[in-house]
Amino acid sequence: MHTARLAASAGAAATGLALTVLAAAPASAAANMTVYSLQSAKGGYGTANAFLTAEYFWFRVCDKGTADGFRAVGYLSKDGTSWSLTRHAAGGSGSCVGGSQDGTTSGFLPQPFRGYYTMTVCLRDGADGNDFNCNDAPVYHDGSA
Repeated sequence: MHTARLAASAGAAATGLALTVLAAAPASAAANMTVYSLQSAKGGYGTANAFLTAEYFWFRVCDKGTADGFRAVGYLSKDGTSWSLTRHAAGGSGSCVGGSQDGTTSGFLPQPFRGYYTMTVCLRDGADGNDFNCNDAPVYHDGSA
C-alpha cells in the first residue's frame, strides 16, 4: 500500500477541499469509486476513478481545476498484497490518462479478485517530486462483474 506524504502549504491548507465520493453499488455489481485530492493554492486538484469488474479494471487519473503547474498522480493497490499501479496525468489542467474512455481495459486484477482496494490521488511538482495534498479512499470489491 502506498503511503502518501503530505506537505501542504499554508495557502493550500486554507483553500484545500477534501472530497471523497464512493459509489455504492449493489452486491452483484462491479465496484466503482472516485477520489479527489486537496486543492493547490492556485485551485488545481487531481481526480482518480477506478472501475473494477470480475477480472479487469479501468483506472483513470485527471488533472483538474485551475492550471497550477502540478501534475496529478494516482495509485491503485490491493490491500494485503504487493499489487499496485501508478498513473501520472502530466499534460496540464484538463488532461487525463487511462480509463474506459481509452477503449481498452487498464489490465487484469490480481487473483483472487475479491478484496479491499485503496485508491490515492495526490498533486506532485514534476515526475520525481514529492506527493502532497493527497487523499485516499478504500473500496471493497466482491469479485463479481
